[in-house]
Amino acid sequence: MWRSLLLATALGVVWAGAYFLQPYVEHGPTLCTFRVLTGKPCPTCGMTRATCALVSGEWAKATQYHPLVVPFWGALVAILWTHFVLPLSEKTERWRRLSLWAFLTVVGCGLLIRVIEWLR
Repeated sequence: MWRSLLLATALGVVWAGAYFLQPYVEHGPTLCTFRVLTGKPCPTCGMTRATCALVSGEWAKATQYHPLVVPFWGALVAILWTHFVLPLSEKTERWRRLSLWAFLTVVGCGLLIRVIEWLR
């Protein structure tokens, strides 16, 4: 019970922070070290701005900043839920593996999108 409350609190803090920081993040400087050094976006570039837009209800703008923002957060919440909230059993072990693969697939797709952009 306390684990689910802790996870909900952590996600609530992230949501509130993203909601209140949106005006500053949207027009702020680039904080990505990879992008500053190479001039090319990393697989998660735009995810902070996309998350801020997402929690503000601007779904179209969020997907413009990063097309995988919704699957990323869905997979991240699933992996956190299955690994930290659900009790360990054979039945939940399957969901843990599935959530891990879902998260890795989303991150891999983000990398693939960026590699295609780099090659243009």
